[in-house]
Amino acid sequence: MSSRNRQPRASLNQDADEERRLWNTITDRVKQIDSMEARSAAIGAEIMDVEKQQATLISADKLSDMALDERLESLYRENVKISEEVSHIIDGNSDDMSLLDSIKILAGLREASEESLVNSRSHSNSKGRNATMKRKAGSMDVDDEASHVGSPRPGQRQATDRLAVEGKSRERNRERSVTSTREVSVKLEDGAESVASSVEDNAANEPRTSRLQLSLGAHVFYRNKGRTQEGEGILCRVTNVIGEGKQRRYEIQDADPDPVPGGELPPPYRASVAHLMPIPTENKGLADLNKGRNVLAQYPDTTTFYKAEVSANWRSKDLGTERGDYVRLSFEGDEMKVMEVERRFVLAEKDK
Repeated sequence: MSSRNRQPRASLNQDADEERRLWNTITDRVKQIDSMEARSAAIGAEIMDVEKQQATLISADKLSDMALDERLESLYRENVKISEEVSHIIDGNSDDMSLLDSIKILAGLREASEESLVNSRSHSNSKGRNATMKRKAGSMDVDDEASHVGSPRPGQRQATDRLAVEGKSRERNRERSVTSTREVSVKLEDGAESVASSVEDNAANEPRTSRLQLSLGAHVFYRNKGRTQEGEGILCRVTNVIGEGKQRRYEIQDADPDPVPGGELPPPYRASVAHLMPIPTENKGLADLNKGRNVLAQYPDTTTFYKAEVSANWRSKDLGTERGDYVRLSFEGDEMKVMEVERRFVLAEKDK
Protein backbone atom coordinates (compact mmCIF):
# COMPACT_ATOMS: atom_id res chain seq x y z
CA MET A 1 0.00 0.00 0.00
CA SER A 2 2.89 2.36 0.69
CA SER A 3 4.11 2.03 -2.96
CA ARG A 4 0.66 2.95 -4.27
CA ASN A 5 0.67 6.02 -2.02
CA ARG A 6 4.00 7.17 -3.49
CA GLN A 7 2.94 6.68 -7.10
CA PRO A 8 0.86 9.90 -7.49
CA ARG A 9 3.69 11.96 -6.01
CA ALA A 10 6.18 10.52 -8.54
CA SER A 11 3.83 11.43 -11.40
CA LEU A 12 3.44 14.97 -10.13
CA ASN A 13 7.21 15.35 -9.79
CA GLN A 14 7.67 14.15 -13.39
CA ASP A 15 5.16 16.74 -14.60
CA ALA A 16 6.96 19.42 -12.61
CA ASP A 17 10.30 18.40 -14.19
CA GLU A 18 8.78 18.65 -17.69
CA GLU A 19 7.28 22.05 -16.85
CA ARG A 20 10.65 23.23 -15.57
CA ARG A 21 12.36 22.07 -18.78
CA LEU A 22 9.82 23.89 -20.94
CA TRP A 23 10.16 26.99 -18.79
CA ASN A 24 13.96 27.04 -19.26
CA THR A 25 13.50 26.63 -23.03
CA ILE A 26 10.99 29.49 -23.15
CA THR A 27 13.19 31.89 -21.17
CA ASP A 28 16.20 31.11 -23.38
CA ARG A 29 14.22 31.87 -26.55
CA VAL A 30 12.82 35.09 -25.13
CA LYS A 31 16.37 36.23 -24.33
CA GLN A 32 17.35 35.37 -27.91
CA ILE A 33 14.45 37.44 -29.25
CA ASP A 34 15.42 40.39 -27.02
CA SER A 35 18.96 40.25 -28.40
CA MET A 36 17.70 40.18 -32.00
CA GLU A 37 15.35 43.10 -31.42
CA ALA A 38 18.15 45.14 -29.87
CA ARG A 39 20.24 44.53 -33.00
CA SER A 40 17.26 45.38 -35.21
CA ALA A 41 16.80 48.70 -33.39
CA ALA A 42 20.50 49.50 -33.90
CA ILE A 43 20.17 48.68 -37.61
CA GLY A 44 17.15 50.98 -37.88
CA ALA A 45 19.13 53.86 -36.41
CA GLU A 46 22.04 53.20 -38.79
CA ILE A 47 19.68 53.08 -41.78
CA MET A 48 18.33 56.52 -40.90
CA ASP A 49 21.88 57.87 -40.60
CA VAL A 50 22.93 56.48 -44.02
CA GLU A 51 19.78 57.84 -45.67
CA LYS A 52 20.53 61.29 -44.23
CA GLN A 53 24.03 61.15 -45.72
CA GLN A 54 22.58 60.20 -49.11
CA ALA A 55 20.03 63.03 -48.93
CA THR A 56 22.81 65.50 -48.12
CA LEU A 57 24.80 64.44 -51.18
CA ILE A 58 21.77 64.64 -53.47
CA SER A 59 20.76 68.08 -52.18
CA ALA A 60 24.32 69.28 -52.88
CA ASP A 61 24.08 68.01 -56.49
CA LYS A 62 26.78 65.44 -55.82
CA LEU A 63 26.93 61.84 -56.95
CA SER A 64 25.54 59.27 -54.58
CA ASP A 65 28.30 57.36 -52.83
CA MET A 66 28.38 53.73 -54.01
CA ALA A 67 29.63 52.62 -50.59
CA LEU A 68 26.57 54.20 -48.95
CA ASP A 69 24.26 52.40 -51.41
CA GLU A 70 25.86 49.06 -50.68
CA ARG A 71 25.84 49.67 -46.92
CA LEU A 72 22.16 50.60 -47.00
CA GLU A 73 21.25 47.49 -48.98
CA SER A 74 23.27 45.33 -46.59
CA LEU A 75 21.44 46.80 -43.60
CA TYR A 76 18.06 46.18 -45.21
CA ARG A 77 18.94 42.55 -45.92
CA GLU A 78 20.21 41.99 -42.37
CA ASN A 79 17.05 43.50 -40.90
CA VAL A 80 14.82 41.29 -43.05
CA LYS A 81 16.84 38.24 -41.98
CA ILE A 82 16.43 39.16 -38.30
CA SER A 83 12.67 39.60 -38.76
CA GLU A 84 12.45 36.16 -40.38
CA GLU A 85 14.45 34.52 -37.58
CA VAL A 86 12.26 36.11 -34.89
CA SER A 87 9.16 34.98 -36.79
CA HIS A 88 10.56 31.43 -37.00
CA ILE A 89 11.16 31.34 -33.24
CA ILE A 90 7.68 32.64 -32.37
CA ASP A 91 5.57 31.07 -35.14
CA GLY A 92 7.50 27.82 -35.55
CA ASN A 93 8.43 28.14 -39.22
CA SER A 94 11.51 26.00 -38.55
CA ASP A 95 12.36 22.50 -37.36
CA ASP A 96 12.19 23.49 -33.68
CA MET A 97 9.01 23.78 -31.63
CA SER A 98 7.66 27.33 -31.73
CA LEU A 99 7.71 29.58 -28.69
CA LEU A 100 3.91 29.89 -28.72
CA ASP A 101 3.50 26.10 -28.90
CA SER A 102 5.88 25.69 -25.94
CA ILE A 103 3.79 28.12 -23.90
CA LYS A 104 0.58 26.30 -24.86
CA ILE A 105 2.07 22.93 -23.86
CA LEU A 106 3.28 24.39 -20.56
CA ALA A 107 -0.20 25.72 -19.87
CA GLY A 108 -1.68 22.29 -20.71
CA LEU A 109 0.72 20.53 -18.32
CA ARG A 110 -0.18 23.06 -15.66
CA GLU A 111 -3.89 22.34 -16.11
CA ALA A 112 -3.29 18.58 -16.00
CA SER A 113 -1.23 19.00 -12.82
CA GLU A 114 -4.09 20.91 -11.21
CA GLU A 115 -6.54 18.11 -12.02
CA SER A 116 -4.12 15.48 -10.73
CA LEU A 117 -3.60 17.46 -7.53
CA VAL A 118 -7.34 17.77 -6.92
CA ASN A 119 -7.85 14.04 -7.51
CA SER A 120 -4.88 13.17 -5.30
CA ARG A 121 -6.14 15.31 -2.44
CA SER A 122 -9.66 13.94 -2.77
CA HIS A 123 -8.30 10.37 -2.76
CA SER A 124 -6.05 10.98 0.25
CA ASN A 125 -8.88 12.65 2.19
CA SER A 126 -11.11 9.66 1.43
CA LYS A 127 -8.44 7.25 2.71
CA GLY A 128 -7.98 9.42 5.78
CA ARG A 129 -11.69 9.33 6.56
CA ASN A 130 -11.80 5.55 6.08
CA ALA A 131 -8.80 5.07 8.35
CA THR A 132 -10.38 7.30 11.00
CA MET A 133 -13.64 5.35 10.84
CA LYS A 134 -11.72 2.08 11.15
CA ARG A 135 -9.81 3.42 14.14
CA LYS A 136 -13.04 4.55 15.74
CA ALA A 137 -14.62 1.17 15.06
CA GLY A 138 -11.59 -0.56 16.55
CA SER A 139 -11.74 1.70 19.57
CA MET A 140 -15.41 0.90 20.07
CA ASP A 141 -14.64 -2.85 19.90
CA VAL A 142 -11.94 -2.43 22.52
CA ASP A 143 -14.30 -0.47 24.76
CA ASP A 144 -16.99 -3.10 24.36
CA GLU A 145 -14.52 -5.84 25.18
CA ALA A 146 -13.23 -3.86 28.15
CA SER A 147 -16.73 -3.55 29.55
CA HIS A 148 -16.90 -7.36 29.70
CA VAL A 149 -13.41 -8.32 30.74
CA GLY A 150 -12.24 -5.27 32.69
CA SER A 151 -9.61 -2.60 31.95
CA PRO A 152 -7.29 -3.16 28.91
CA ARG A 153 -3.66 -4.12 29.34
CA PRO A 154 -1.13 -1.19 29.18
CA GLY A 155 0.63 -2.73 26.11
CA GLN A 156 -2.60 -2.86 24.13
CA ARG A 157 -3.38 0.85 24.81
CA GLN A 158 0.17 1.92 23.79
CA ALA A 159 -0.07 -0.03 20.49
CA THR A 160 -3.40 1.63 19.63
CA ASP A 161 -2.01 5.12 20.37
CA ARG A 162 1.09 4.43 18.26
CA LEU A 163 -1.04 3.40 15.25
CA ALA A 164 -3.05 6.63 15.52
CA VAL A 165 0.10 8.78 15.69
CA GLU A 166 1.68 7.02 12.69
CA GLY A 167 -1.49 7.48 10.64
CA LYS A 168 -1.58 11.22 11.37
CA SER A 169 2.14 11.53 10.52
CA ARG A 170 1.67 9.84 7.14
CA GLU A 171 -1.29 12.13 6.42
CA ARG A 172 0.76 15.27 7.20
CA ASN A 173 3.66 14.07 4.98
CA ARG A 174 1.27 13.45 2.09
CA GLU A 175 -0.26 16.93 2.44
CA ARG A 176 3.18 18.58 2.51
CA SER A 177 4.21 16.71 -0.70
CA VAL A 178 1.05 17.73 -2.56
CA THR A 179 1.35 21.36 -1.40
CA SER A 180 5.00 21.57 -2.46
CA THR A 181 4.26 20.23 -5.93
CA ARG A 182 1.37 22.67 -6.32
CA GLU A 183 3.62 25.62 -5.45
CA VAL A 184 6.11 24.59 -8.15
CA SER A 185 3.33 24.34 -10.75
CA VAL A 186 1.87 27.72 -9.81
CA LYS A 187 5.25 29.41 -10.12
CA LEU A 188 5.85 27.85 -13.53
CA GLU A 189 2.42 28.89 -14.78
CA ASP A 190 2.93 32.48 -13.61
CA GLY A 191 6.25 32.50 -15.44
CA ALA A 192 4.69 31.25 -18.67
CA GLU A 193 2.07 34.00 -18.55
CA SER A 194 4.75 36.63 -18.06
CA VAL A 195 6.72 35.29 -21.04
CA ALA A 196 3.66 35.37 -23.29
CA SER A 197 3.02 38.96 -22.21
CA SER A 198 6.67 39.84 -22.88
CA VAL A 199 6.49 38.44 -26.42
CA GLU A 200 3.37 40.49 -27.19
CA ASP A 201 4.85 43.66 -25.69
CA ASN A 202 8.11 43.22 -27.60
CA ALA A 203 6.21 42.81 -30.85
CA ALA A 204 4.20 45.97 -30.12
CA ASN A 205 7.27 48.03 -29.19
CA GLU A 206 9.47 46.95 -32.12
CA PRO A 207 10.78 49.99 -34.06
CA ARG A 208 8.85 50.79 -37.21
CA THR A 209 12.06 50.97 -39.22
CA SER A 210 12.58 47.22 -38.74
CA ARG A 211 9.09 46.19 -39.89
CA LEU A 212 8.12 46.98 -43.46
CA GLN A 213 4.43 47.83 -43.84
CA LEU A 214 2.64 47.85 -47.18
CA SER A 215 -0.73 49.42 -47.92
CA LEU A 216 -3.56 48.27 -50.17
CA GLY A 217 -2.95 49.06 -53.84
CA ALA A 218 0.81 49.49 -53.40
CA HIS A 219 3.06 48.17 -56.16
CA VAL A 220 5.66 45.63 -55.06
CA PHE A 221 8.32 43.41 -56.57
CA TYR A 222 7.61 39.75 -55.76
CA ARG A 223 10.71 37.59 -56.02
CA ASN A 224 10.15 34.16 -57.54
CA LYS A 225 10.71 31.34 -55.02
CA GLY A 226 11.40 28.61 -57.57
CA ARG A 227 13.83 28.48 -60.45
CA THR A 228 11.22 27.05 -62.85
CA GLN A 229 9.55 30.45 -63.27
CA GLU A 230 10.69 32.92 -65.90
CA GLY A 231 12.66 35.95 -64.77
CA GLU A 232 13.62 37.01 -61.26
CA GLY A 233 10.18 38.16 -60.15
CA ILE A 234 7.06 40.03 -61.16
CA LEU A 235 5.40 43.38 -60.57
CA CYS A 236 2.40 42.94 -58.27
CA ARG A 237 -0.24 45.00 -56.52
CA VAL A 238 -1.23 44.46 -52.86
CA THR A 239 -4.89 43.38 -52.79
CA ASN A 240 -5.31 42.45 -49.11
CA VAL A 241 -3.50 42.67 -45.76
CA ILE A 242 -3.96 39.74 -43.37
CA GLY A 243 -3.03 39.75 -39.68
CA GLU A 244 -1.06 42.18 -37.56
CA GLY A 245 2.54 42.54 -36.41
CA LYS A 246 4.79 39.56 -37.09
CA GLN A 247 1.74 37.56 -38.22
CA ARG A 248 1.06 40.01 -41.08
CA ARG A 249 0.79 38.48 -44.55
CA TYR A 250 -0.09 40.08 -47.87
CA GLU A 251 -2.26 38.94 -50.74
CA ILE A 252 -0.82 40.17 -54.03
CA GLN A 253 -1.75 39.87 -57.68
CA ASP A 254 0.05 40.43 -60.95
CA ALA A 255 -0.23 44.14 -61.79
CA ASP A 256 -1.50 43.20 -65.27
CA PRO A 257 -2.86 39.65 -64.90
CA ASP A 258 -3.78 37.42 -67.81
CA PRO A 259 -7.41 36.29 -67.36
CA VAL A 260 -7.99 32.58 -66.85
CA PRO A 261 -10.52 30.63 -68.98
CA GLY A 262 -13.93 32.05 -68.23
CA GLY A 263 -12.75 35.64 -68.04
CA GLU A 264 -12.02 35.62 -64.31
CA LEU A 265 -8.83 36.90 -62.73
CA PRO A 266 -6.35 34.32 -61.40
CA PRO A 267 -6.29 33.79 -57.62
CA PRO A 268 -3.93 36.07 -55.66
CA TYR A 269 -0.60 34.99 -54.17
CA ARG A 270 -0.01 35.06 -50.42
CA ALA A 271 3.46 36.23 -49.33
CA SER A 272 5.36 37.50 -46.33
CA VAL A 273 7.28 40.76 -46.35
CA ALA A 274 10.54 38.79 -46.76
CA HIS A 275 9.66 38.07 -50.41
CA LEU A 276 8.42 41.58 -51.26
CA MET A 277 10.15 44.83 -52.13
CA PRO A 278 8.15 48.06 -52.37
CA ILE A 279 8.19 49.94 -55.67
CA PRO A 280 8.61 53.73 -55.14
CA THR A 281 5.68 55.90 -56.16
CA GLU A 282 7.98 58.42 -57.85
CA ASN A 283 11.54 58.73 -59.15
CA LYS A 284 12.49 61.71 -57.02
CA GLY A 285 15.02 60.93 -54.29
CA LEU A 286 16.21 57.63 -55.78
CA ALA A 287 19.93 56.86 -55.79
CA ASP A 288 22.12 57.45 -58.83
CA LEU A 289 23.10 54.50 -61.01
CA ASN A 290 26.52 54.23 -62.59
CA LYS A 291 27.26 52.56 -65.89
CA GLY A 292 27.93 48.84 -65.46
CA ARG A 293 25.79 48.51 -62.33
CA ASN A 294 23.90 45.20 -62.04
CA VAL A 295 20.17 45.67 -61.54
CA LEU A 296 16.81 43.92 -61.71
CA ALA A 297 14.46 45.76 -64.03
CA GLN A 298 10.96 45.43 -65.44
CA TYR A 299 11.15 44.39 -69.05
CA PRO A 300 9.18 46.90 -71.20
CA ASP A 301 5.53 46.01 -71.87
CA THR A 302 5.61 43.13 -69.34
CA THR A 303 5.34 42.74 -65.57
CA THR A 304 8.39 40.45 -65.34
CA PHE A 305 11.73 41.57 -63.90
CA TYR A 306 15.01 40.34 -65.39
CA LYS A 307 18.67 40.85 -64.65
CA ALA A 308 20.17 43.78 -66.54
CA GLU A 309 23.16 46.11 -66.66
CA VAL A 310 23.12 49.91 -66.69
CA SER A 311 24.35 51.10 -70.11
CA ALA A 312 24.73 54.80 -69.23
CA ASN A 313 25.03 56.80 -66.02
CA TRP A 314 21.69 57.86 -64.55
CA ARG A 315 21.60 60.95 -62.30
CA SER A 316 18.73 62.11 -60.13
CA LYS A 317 19.61 65.73 -60.93
CA ASP A 318 18.49 65.07 -64.53
CA LEU A 319 14.89 64.40 -63.44
CA GLY A 320 12.51 66.70 -65.25
CA THR A 321 14.57 66.76 -68.43
CA GLU A 322 13.56 64.85 -71.53
CA ARG A 323 13.80 61.11 -70.85
CA GLY A 324 15.38 62.01 -67.49
CA ASP A 325 13.05 59.57 -65.68
CA TYR A 326 14.37 56.60 -67.65
CA VAL A 327 17.43 54.40 -67.25
CA ARG A 328 19.19 52.92 -70.29
CA LEU A 329 19.70 49.18 -69.80
CA SER A 330 20.83 46.05 -71.58
CA PHE A 331 19.00 42.94 -70.37
CA GLU A 332 20.72 39.62 -69.78
CA GLY A 333 20.41 37.46 -72.90
CA ASP A 334 19.58 40.54 -75.00
CA GLU A 335 22.79 42.54 -74.55
CA MET A 336 22.88 43.87 -78.12
CA LYS A 337 19.71 45.88 -77.57
CA VAL A 338 19.56 48.94 -75.26
CA MET A 339 16.16 49.65 -73.69
CA GLU A 340 14.80 52.40 -71.47
CA VAL A 341 12.98 51.63 -68.20
CA GLU A 342 11.53 54.12 -65.74
CA ARG A 343 13.89 54.53 -62.78
CA ARG A 344 11.44 53.39 -60.08
CA PHE A 345 11.13 50.01 -61.82
CA VAL A 346 14.90 49.48 -61.68
CA LEU A 347 16.12 47.76 -58.50
CA ALA A 348 19.82 47.90 -57.73
CA GLU A 349 21.47 44.56 -56.95
CA LYS A 350 24.37 44.16 -54.57
CA ASP A 351 27.66 44.18 -56.45
CA LYS A 352 29.61 40.94 -56.14
